[in-house]
Amino acid sequence: MIEALLEGLSGVLNPVVFLYMVGSTIIGLIFGLIPGLSGMTYLALLIPFTFGMNPLLAMTVLLAGHAVVHTAGGITAILINVPGTAANAPTLIDGFPLARQGHAGRAIGVAVTASGVGGVIGGIILVLCIPFLRAIVMAFGSPELFFLCVLGITFIATVAGKSLLKGLISGIIGIILSLIGFDAVTATARLTFGSLYLNSGIGIIPIVLGLFALPQVIELMSTGKSIAEDKPMATIASDIWEGVKDVFRHWSLTLRASLIGALIGAVPGVGAETAIWIAYAHAKQTSKTPELFGHGAVEGIIGPESANNSKEGGALIPTLSFGIPGSSGMAVMLGAFLVVGLDPGPLFLRDHLDICYAMVFTLVLANIIGALFCLFSARYLAKITIIPSRYLAPLILVLIVIGAYLYRENWLDIIATFVIGIIGLGMVIFAYPRPPLILGFVLGKLVERYFHLSVKTSGNLFFLRPLSLILIFLTIIGLFYDKISKGNKYAN
Repeated sequence: MIEALLEGLSGVLNPVVFLYMVGSTIIGLIFGLIPGLSGMTYLALLIPFTFGMNPLLAMTVLLAGHAVVHTAGGITAILINVPGTAANAPTLIDGFPLARQGHAGRAIGVAVTASGVGGVIGGIILVLCIPFLRAIVMAFGSPELFFLCVLGITFIATVAGKSLLKGLISGIIGIILSLIGFDAVTATARLTFGSLYLNSGIGIIPIVLGLFALPQVIELMSTGKSIAEDKPMATIASDIWEGVKDVFRHWSLTLRASLIGALIGAVPGVGAETAIWIAYAHAKQTSKTPELFGHGAVEGIIGPESANNSKEGGALIPTLSFGIPGSSGMAVMLGAFLVVGLDPGPLFLRDHLDICYAMVFTLVLANIIGALFCLFSARYLAKITIIPSRYLAPLILVLIVIGAYLYRENWLDIIATFVIGIIGLGMVIFAYPRPPLILGFVLGKLVERYFHLSVKTSGNLFFLRPLSLILIFLTIIGLFYDKISKGNKYAN
């Protein structure tokens, strides 16, 4: 095993391979800066360029760019309230308010550093898990996935803000929106009103752009101010460095959120967004100042961004050990394995352990390179927040339209974005929290799917499985955690 590890490291540090890795990392960052493009898009477009490459070089090129897409996606979420990818949606909740306070540099410093550290931790977790990959993946069946998603839904109360009732209403709306389309069990259309477009459901990108980005464009147009609201901007270089230090001041949260991302990312079928929202909710639950969340809390950036990149290490666990993709991006990655003549699964770990370790080192190095590149670029990017709204608002609107279309290359997604935008504007006017809607949307359909699968595969007593009982216990703790912590706070 040590020999394979050293072979993997020397392969990645080969000058030609390393140069390719740096180039693909930069391309991945560019993809992340364009709303609507994702790591999956990056992989799909670059796979043809790997024809003829040796397997190690091909895997390095593909994984390096894919690993950092979300790092750059957090930057647009902070600067213009438009997440580069759907997984960056939680970042804008606190990142954008911090930018509006004149601290865009600090917000970027926090996000980029947390992403980089999270990616490194995800790689380390992957290395540590290689001897136990089979047992980890096999522990999760449909019942465990059901209760994991239920655990995620309980966090609606955490992200609800001041009004629990409004938060619950928002979460229910999200669940209803997630049920639009074909029922996976009965194969009948639900809530489609005869529309062929709605048969496939509403995508996450139109939901995120409509809820958060469009209301912000309308506000910019109505106020005429810049994103920083004409407030004096802090010295950018020192502000960025302050953001870097924030991540290490909250090292415990960074580590915990990274573990959440890696562990949930290792479970096929749960989805990347689930890990990110659970990490955000955990950050708020464990914060000493939860009232600052939604108003520029650095912990609200650290939580989701740490999980964002660490989940890629987790997603590689089932991909390499069973050939079961841990995420949508890994599903495309499986195609790349076949293109270069590799067959992921138990035999892959036996016959190509050096390539497996090379992928781990690629994951770690790409995150470090991507974070450094973004930190050096942040001082220029942060100035976007002082551009007058009459110039910036039309540009953001164009990005929203492009992002909505590129998601599925369907112009009806643009219309859906604007319809959701009306809902988002109404929620802003009547002070309804928007994060619970996203959380309900992401988890609603998963809960339904895994409930039906659990009943079919394990019967009505599926909740008696050992891991299911542990998740039920964690769910109960999650429901009452806020009340317990508040009671202790008042007692002190």
